[in-house]
Parts: sequence; C-alpha cells; structure tokens
Amino acid sequence: MLPENRAFMIRGDDDQEYGPVDLNELREWVRENRAGLGTTVRLDEPGAMWHPWQYYPELVALLAEVHVTSPIPGRPDLVIAPLGRRFLALLMDLILSSFLATPLLVVVVLAYMPDWNEQFTYMLLNPQAPMSPHFLHYVLLGNIITYLTLTLYMAGFHAIHGRTPGKSMLRLRVVDQNGNKPPFVKSFLRALAFVFSFYLYCIPLTYAFFNPQRRTFHDLIAGTYVVEA
Repeated sequence: MLPENRAFMIRGDDDQEYGPVDLNELREWVRENRAGLGTTVRLDEPGAMWHPWQYYPELVALLAEVHVTSPIPGRPDLVIAPLGRRFLALLMDLILSSFLATPLLVVVVLAYMPDWNEQFTYMLLNPQAPMSPHFLHYVLLGNIITYLTLTLYMAGFHAIHGRTPGKSMLRLRVVDQNGNKPPFVKSFLRALAFVFSFYLYCIPLTYAFFNPQRRTFHDLIAGTYVVEA
C-alpha cells in the first residue's frame, strides 16, 4: 500500500520544473518513460528540498509496481499493439509478399511447364481426371516459393527495420525483451514459426487472444513482442 497521495515537483532533463503531479499522474509518466530512477523530485511544499527519486519510499514502490505490472517486464514505456491493427498489417504484408513471389512463379511455370495453358484447360474440362505429375510438381514448387518468399520478407524487414511495410503503415514494430529490433536469427526463427502457423490454417495464431501480452505462437518462439511504434 502506497503512502498518502502527496504531490511532487519534477525536474526534467531540460532542467525545467514540472508539476505539481500526484502519484496517479506520475504512474503514467513512468509508463511513458518520462520519469523514474535518475529523476530529481521534491515535495510540492514550501521550502522542500530536491532529492533523487529513490529518496521517497512511495516513488520507489510506484516504480516497482509499474515495472511488475508492465506487459513487457522492465519496459513500461512500450505499449502492446492491438490485435485489430496487427491483423490489418498482416493482410498488407501478405499482399506485398505475394507481389514478390508472383514473378518467380511465372518464371517457374514457363520454364517447368511450357504447356501450362493446355494443362489448365484439360483440368477445367475434366475435373475428375488425375493431375499430371508435372502439375503436381509445380504445385509443390509453387508452395515452396510462396512460403520461402514470405519467410524471407518477414525475417528481412524485421531484422533490418524492426517492422514490415504493413507494420510501418499501421505504426507497429517488433521488439525483443530489451525493446530492440530482433536480430536476424530471431527474426528468421519468428518468420519460420509464422509460416508454420499459417500453413496450419492460422490456428496457432489464436493464442494471442488468450494472453495479456497478445503474443502469438511465433512471438513466443522468438521471444518478441509487437508494440506501438
């Protein structure tokens, strides 16, 4: 239980004074990374002296409370992204990655199955007929190209920028436990786990609905979070 809700004055990094603010407002400032250890404060009382943050027990308790209850331990300044915007960003990224995969699929079908128009026409006119080995091989190769393109798309953008084009448009980013963009190994592992989830009809993605940090299966595998940019 915190002591009575006294008001404080805060000295900012610009050496200006801000306040008075009570503990409820200070709690939000800590979450926004605007105050905390290293901040100089004083009571909002005549003649009160300036002291470091840890001088006041209620401020130490407040800081511990915010860090413990933060969705990302130790990073109260990071805000977990809403699932709705994550879904829209995913749709955009799927469309963009398909644009990258399409030229490769066209090249493969022209090189591997030059009589593709006859093959498709025959299948349309004879839906009960078994698929030709060439067509089955193309379907398999097409799936490999599509999923590999998606994997490299996700891994590359997350490792280099911390966000894909879709996440950039929706003001989202992927971070590790320290709030930094994940390295390539983690990004690649995350992308592989995502493609695996996508291949399983997105069932593993539904885990995000059942945890307060809205982490999906691939977030847990890579140790990442999706937060507001």
